[in-house]
Amino acid sequence: MTIAHTSSELSPELLNRLDAIELTDPLGFSKVMAPVMAVAYYRDGAWETPRLTGLEPMDLWPHTQALHYGQALFEGMKAYRNLGDAVPGASALLFRPFEHARRMNRTALRLGMPELPEQVYVETLERLVSAVDKLVPNRQGQSLYLRPTMFGATADLSVVPSTEFCFVVLATPSDAFFTAPISAWIERLFSRAGPGGTGNVKAAGNYAASFAAAAKLGEKGFHQLLWLDAATHTQLEEFTAMNVFVRRGDRLLTPPLSDTILAGITRDSLLRLGPTLGLDMREEPVAVDEVIDAVRSGEEVELFGCGTGAVVAPVELLGDDSGLRLPLPGREVASRLRQHMLDLQHGLIPGPEGWQWPVPKS
Repeated sequence: MTIAHTSSELSPELLNRLDAIELTDPLGFSKVMAPVMAVAYYRDGAWETPRLTGLEPMDLWPHTQALHYGQALFEGMKAYRNLGDAVPGASALLFRPFEHARRMNRTALRLGMPELPEQVYVETLERLVSAVDKLVPNRQGQSLYLRPTMFGATADLSVVPSTEFCFVVLATPSDAFFTAPISAWIERLFSRAGPGGTGNVKAAGNYAASFAAAAKLGEKGFHQLLWLDAATHTQLEEFTAMNVFVRRGDRLLTPPLSDTILAGITRDSLLRLGPTLGLDMREEPVAVDEVIDAVRSGEEVELFGCGTGAVVAPVELLGDDSGLRLPLPGREVASRLRQHMLDLQHGLIPGPEGWQWPVPKS
């Protein structure tokens, strides 16, 4: 399936809705939704060609399978305003879109859903971003957040995979998720994912399973949960919406991938970029108590999260049920990596082939 690009796929009514939107700071997250979305259905064993349409309610039967059995996934990615000369001729840039397409397909296969051709995925994003180009913010760190979603659309209460599916891409101008260092609460009771489950893919239900544990964050004044392994609750795994890195001296450690840890695109990017910046990047198990003891002893330690939404988020405070509150002394490496990533994403410096994907203005 090949998608042809046209100068404008939007009706006059949609163009008017788009023109009426003015971006003002702060953008927040999902406060302003693009009035255009992309949508495609999978029926009779094949995907329809995705089309751009107005953002509007979708007709779903109450017995649609995704509502009952959680056969749903999503990806999170961004379009950045091209602010430099590293990628000439592009109005906006997608960051590693084919990697996101591959990860979505890995999730789809794990949940019994059909793969979407990678080229169709990327071209659909190109069309949507090009059509709503005016909503791509011009400030470094801000972006047009994109939410590709797929769900089982068959109306049937039978406990079997759907035979019809819907693929939707939404867009919303967004600030950086975290603009200042964050605080993290060590979750020692609940588990985010178990061996053999869906912790290594972006199944929608993974996030619902974190809500009960996250409810206490606001009461305690913390931003993110830091999850431990389900078997022993001794090893770092990841944050709710980010992978985790720990710097001890000159080594940067991140837990090795498993069936309980999501293969983050930003995580992979940092592991690849780190050595080019003179950093010693290692995939090794990280015991939570070793991190706590290192901080208590005065060792030079950094802890930070990384992901599409946050890019890189330094942690300045740790807490857990024992009342522990540990200030982490440094964040110079996290800040350096964050700035390097933003420079790449906004086209201010050249990146590896295929990482900075150009989107021309429609």
